[in-house]
Amino acid sequence: MRTTTNIATVIGYAGYADVRPVDLAGAARFLKNVALFAAAPFIGLVYAAAFPFVAVGMLAWYAVRAARKRAGAA
Repeated sequence: MRTTTNIATVIGYAGYADVRPVDLAGAARFLKNVALFAAAPFIGLVYAAAFPFVAVGMLAWYAVRAARKRAGAA
């Protein structure tokens, strides 16, 4: 028993007084990062699948704009 007491004194053991509560903000940040890491391939897939529709929409938008400009000039 005396040896344990001496080792605890040398190491600076203060019992459970210096135990900090769980850092909930850090845990939440970690879980958010894990969720984003898991969702990233699906987010990329959505971008890849939506790209042709966005491109066709842009082409249609520019075509309508050019047609209106041409109709106004004539």
